[in-house]
Amino acid sequence: MVAQKMLAGNVLWSYDYELSDRKNLGFFQKLSRLFSFLKPPHHHEGDILLASNGIFIAGDQPLEMPISHIEEVYMGFDDTFPATALKNFGLFWQPIRIKTIINRSESQTVYLVINHNGLFSDNQTWFNTLISLLR
Repeated sequence: MVAQKMLAGNVLWSYDYELSDRKNLGFFQKLSRLFSFLKPPHHHEGDILLASNGIFIAGDQPLEMPISHIEEVYMGFDDTFPATALKNFGLFWQPIRIKTIINRSESQTVYLVINHNGLFSDNQTWFNTLISLLR
């Protein structure tokens, strides 16, 4: 069976452990993020493709997440990616968190912000499409 292309765009993304390191930012650094035109917290950038067989990211660090390995998909804020990390406090968009299984004892968690234009993102569309694909 040939994989079907469903969505494509650009992505800002990070692993959970990379975002956990950001918690050590000072008060003034955190405050300056709220009033600047900086991109949302992220460590990697690239192009993203959602196909019927998985999510594929090409960019500064390639990443593949086969549909069969996706354990959890969540859209919203948590302790690792809080709303307070954004200048609009999550009023217009929320990150997508995807947890995948690498092997029996290891998993990885990735936070995605897709097609961010400074104020909005396409995360809701991607989340809905991904959920319908996983059902």
